[in-house]
Amino acid sequence: MQKLCWVKTIIVLLWAGSIASYGQDVKLEEIEWTDIWVMNAKETENPRVLLVGDSIVKGYYGALEQGLSGQAACARYATSLFLSNPDYLAELTLLLKRYDFDVVHINNGLHGWDYSEEEYRKGLQGLLALMEREAPRAKIVWANTTPVRSSQDLSQLDAAQNDRVIERNKIAAEIMDAKEIPVNDLYGLVQNHPEYFAKDGVHFNATGQAAQAKQVAEYVKRVLGG
Repeated sequence: MQKLCWVKTIIVLLWAGSIASYGQDVKLEEIEWTDIWVMNAKETENPRVLLVGDSIVKGYYGALEQGLSGQAACARYATSLFLSNPDYLAELTLLLKRYDFDVVHINNGLHGWDYSEEEYRKGLQGLLALMEREAPRAKIVWANTTPVRSSQDLSQLDAAQNDRVIERNKIAAEIMDAKEIPVNDLYGLVQNHPEYFAKDGVHFNATGQAAQAKQVAEYVKRVLGG
């Protein structure tokens, strides 16, 4: 607990320092948040797995942790920050320096709508450069971004926003293919299951979270096994 509190304290200091130097380059949302959670922080016997993402990751993390119980020590870095936000990389760097992860599973793409898709591409490339630098031993898995459905009618996809999700997934697929990074298709998993979604059309109910946790756990086990 002391280590985690220390990490959070440093993050707050980094946040305060970088906000002052943002200028007009960083586009903040109305609410910005970060959630870091490290289970079995002292464990050394089992491999260590980090889940990186946003509220979608935070939603399925609990079920995933249960699915990997006794097989891996899990941690999460969930945040609203966009990939190009310097705080995103600073916070993640602290976690990568503190712990040695065997697998890093990344699922991020539903924030930063004020940024262009080209900025998303650059942010994703910067994230992978960070992983190569700070976690060279870790096996990286990319999970594509989940669909956005209409909050007025969950049977329908949100035309405008989901089109951007599709475009971002295409960008990510190109980058991952070039770097030979495996892609966990969470978009395809939930695409035809409106019953998995919460009323806002973005997040998931318990059934949807369980389905994602099961697929992520199976993917992580395969990566750890070979």
